[in-house]
Amino acid sequence: MLNYIIPIMVSAAIGLLLGWLSAVALKSAARALGCLVVLLFLAIQVLSYYGLIQWDWAAFFQNIRPLQGLASDALESGLHALTYNLPLSVGFLIGLLGGIRGSSAK
Repeated sequence: MLNYIIPIMVSAAIGLLLGWLSAVALKSAARALGCLVVLLFLAIQVLSYYGLIQWDWAAFFQNIRPLQGLASDALESGLHALTYNLPLSVGFLIGLLGGIRGSSAK
């Protein structure tokens, strides 16, 4: 009986640790990316105010439309990969959620 339970528990524990570490890294990266997006938006607004650039929203949304299928395929393959090794995936998900809620990345 222990021959079956111990590998599952070890796999779940490794997933928990990896999930928590990923959450800490994700929060730090998200904060940095958020700051960069705000700075980019402010730069575009200032350049637009002075008439140096013009933003064409219709062309932007027309050009981004082909990426929707790519995102759908990536999500489907990602879900398949996450359900492949379920104990590791569950541990990773719990660690990721715990790390996002509990860590304070600075």
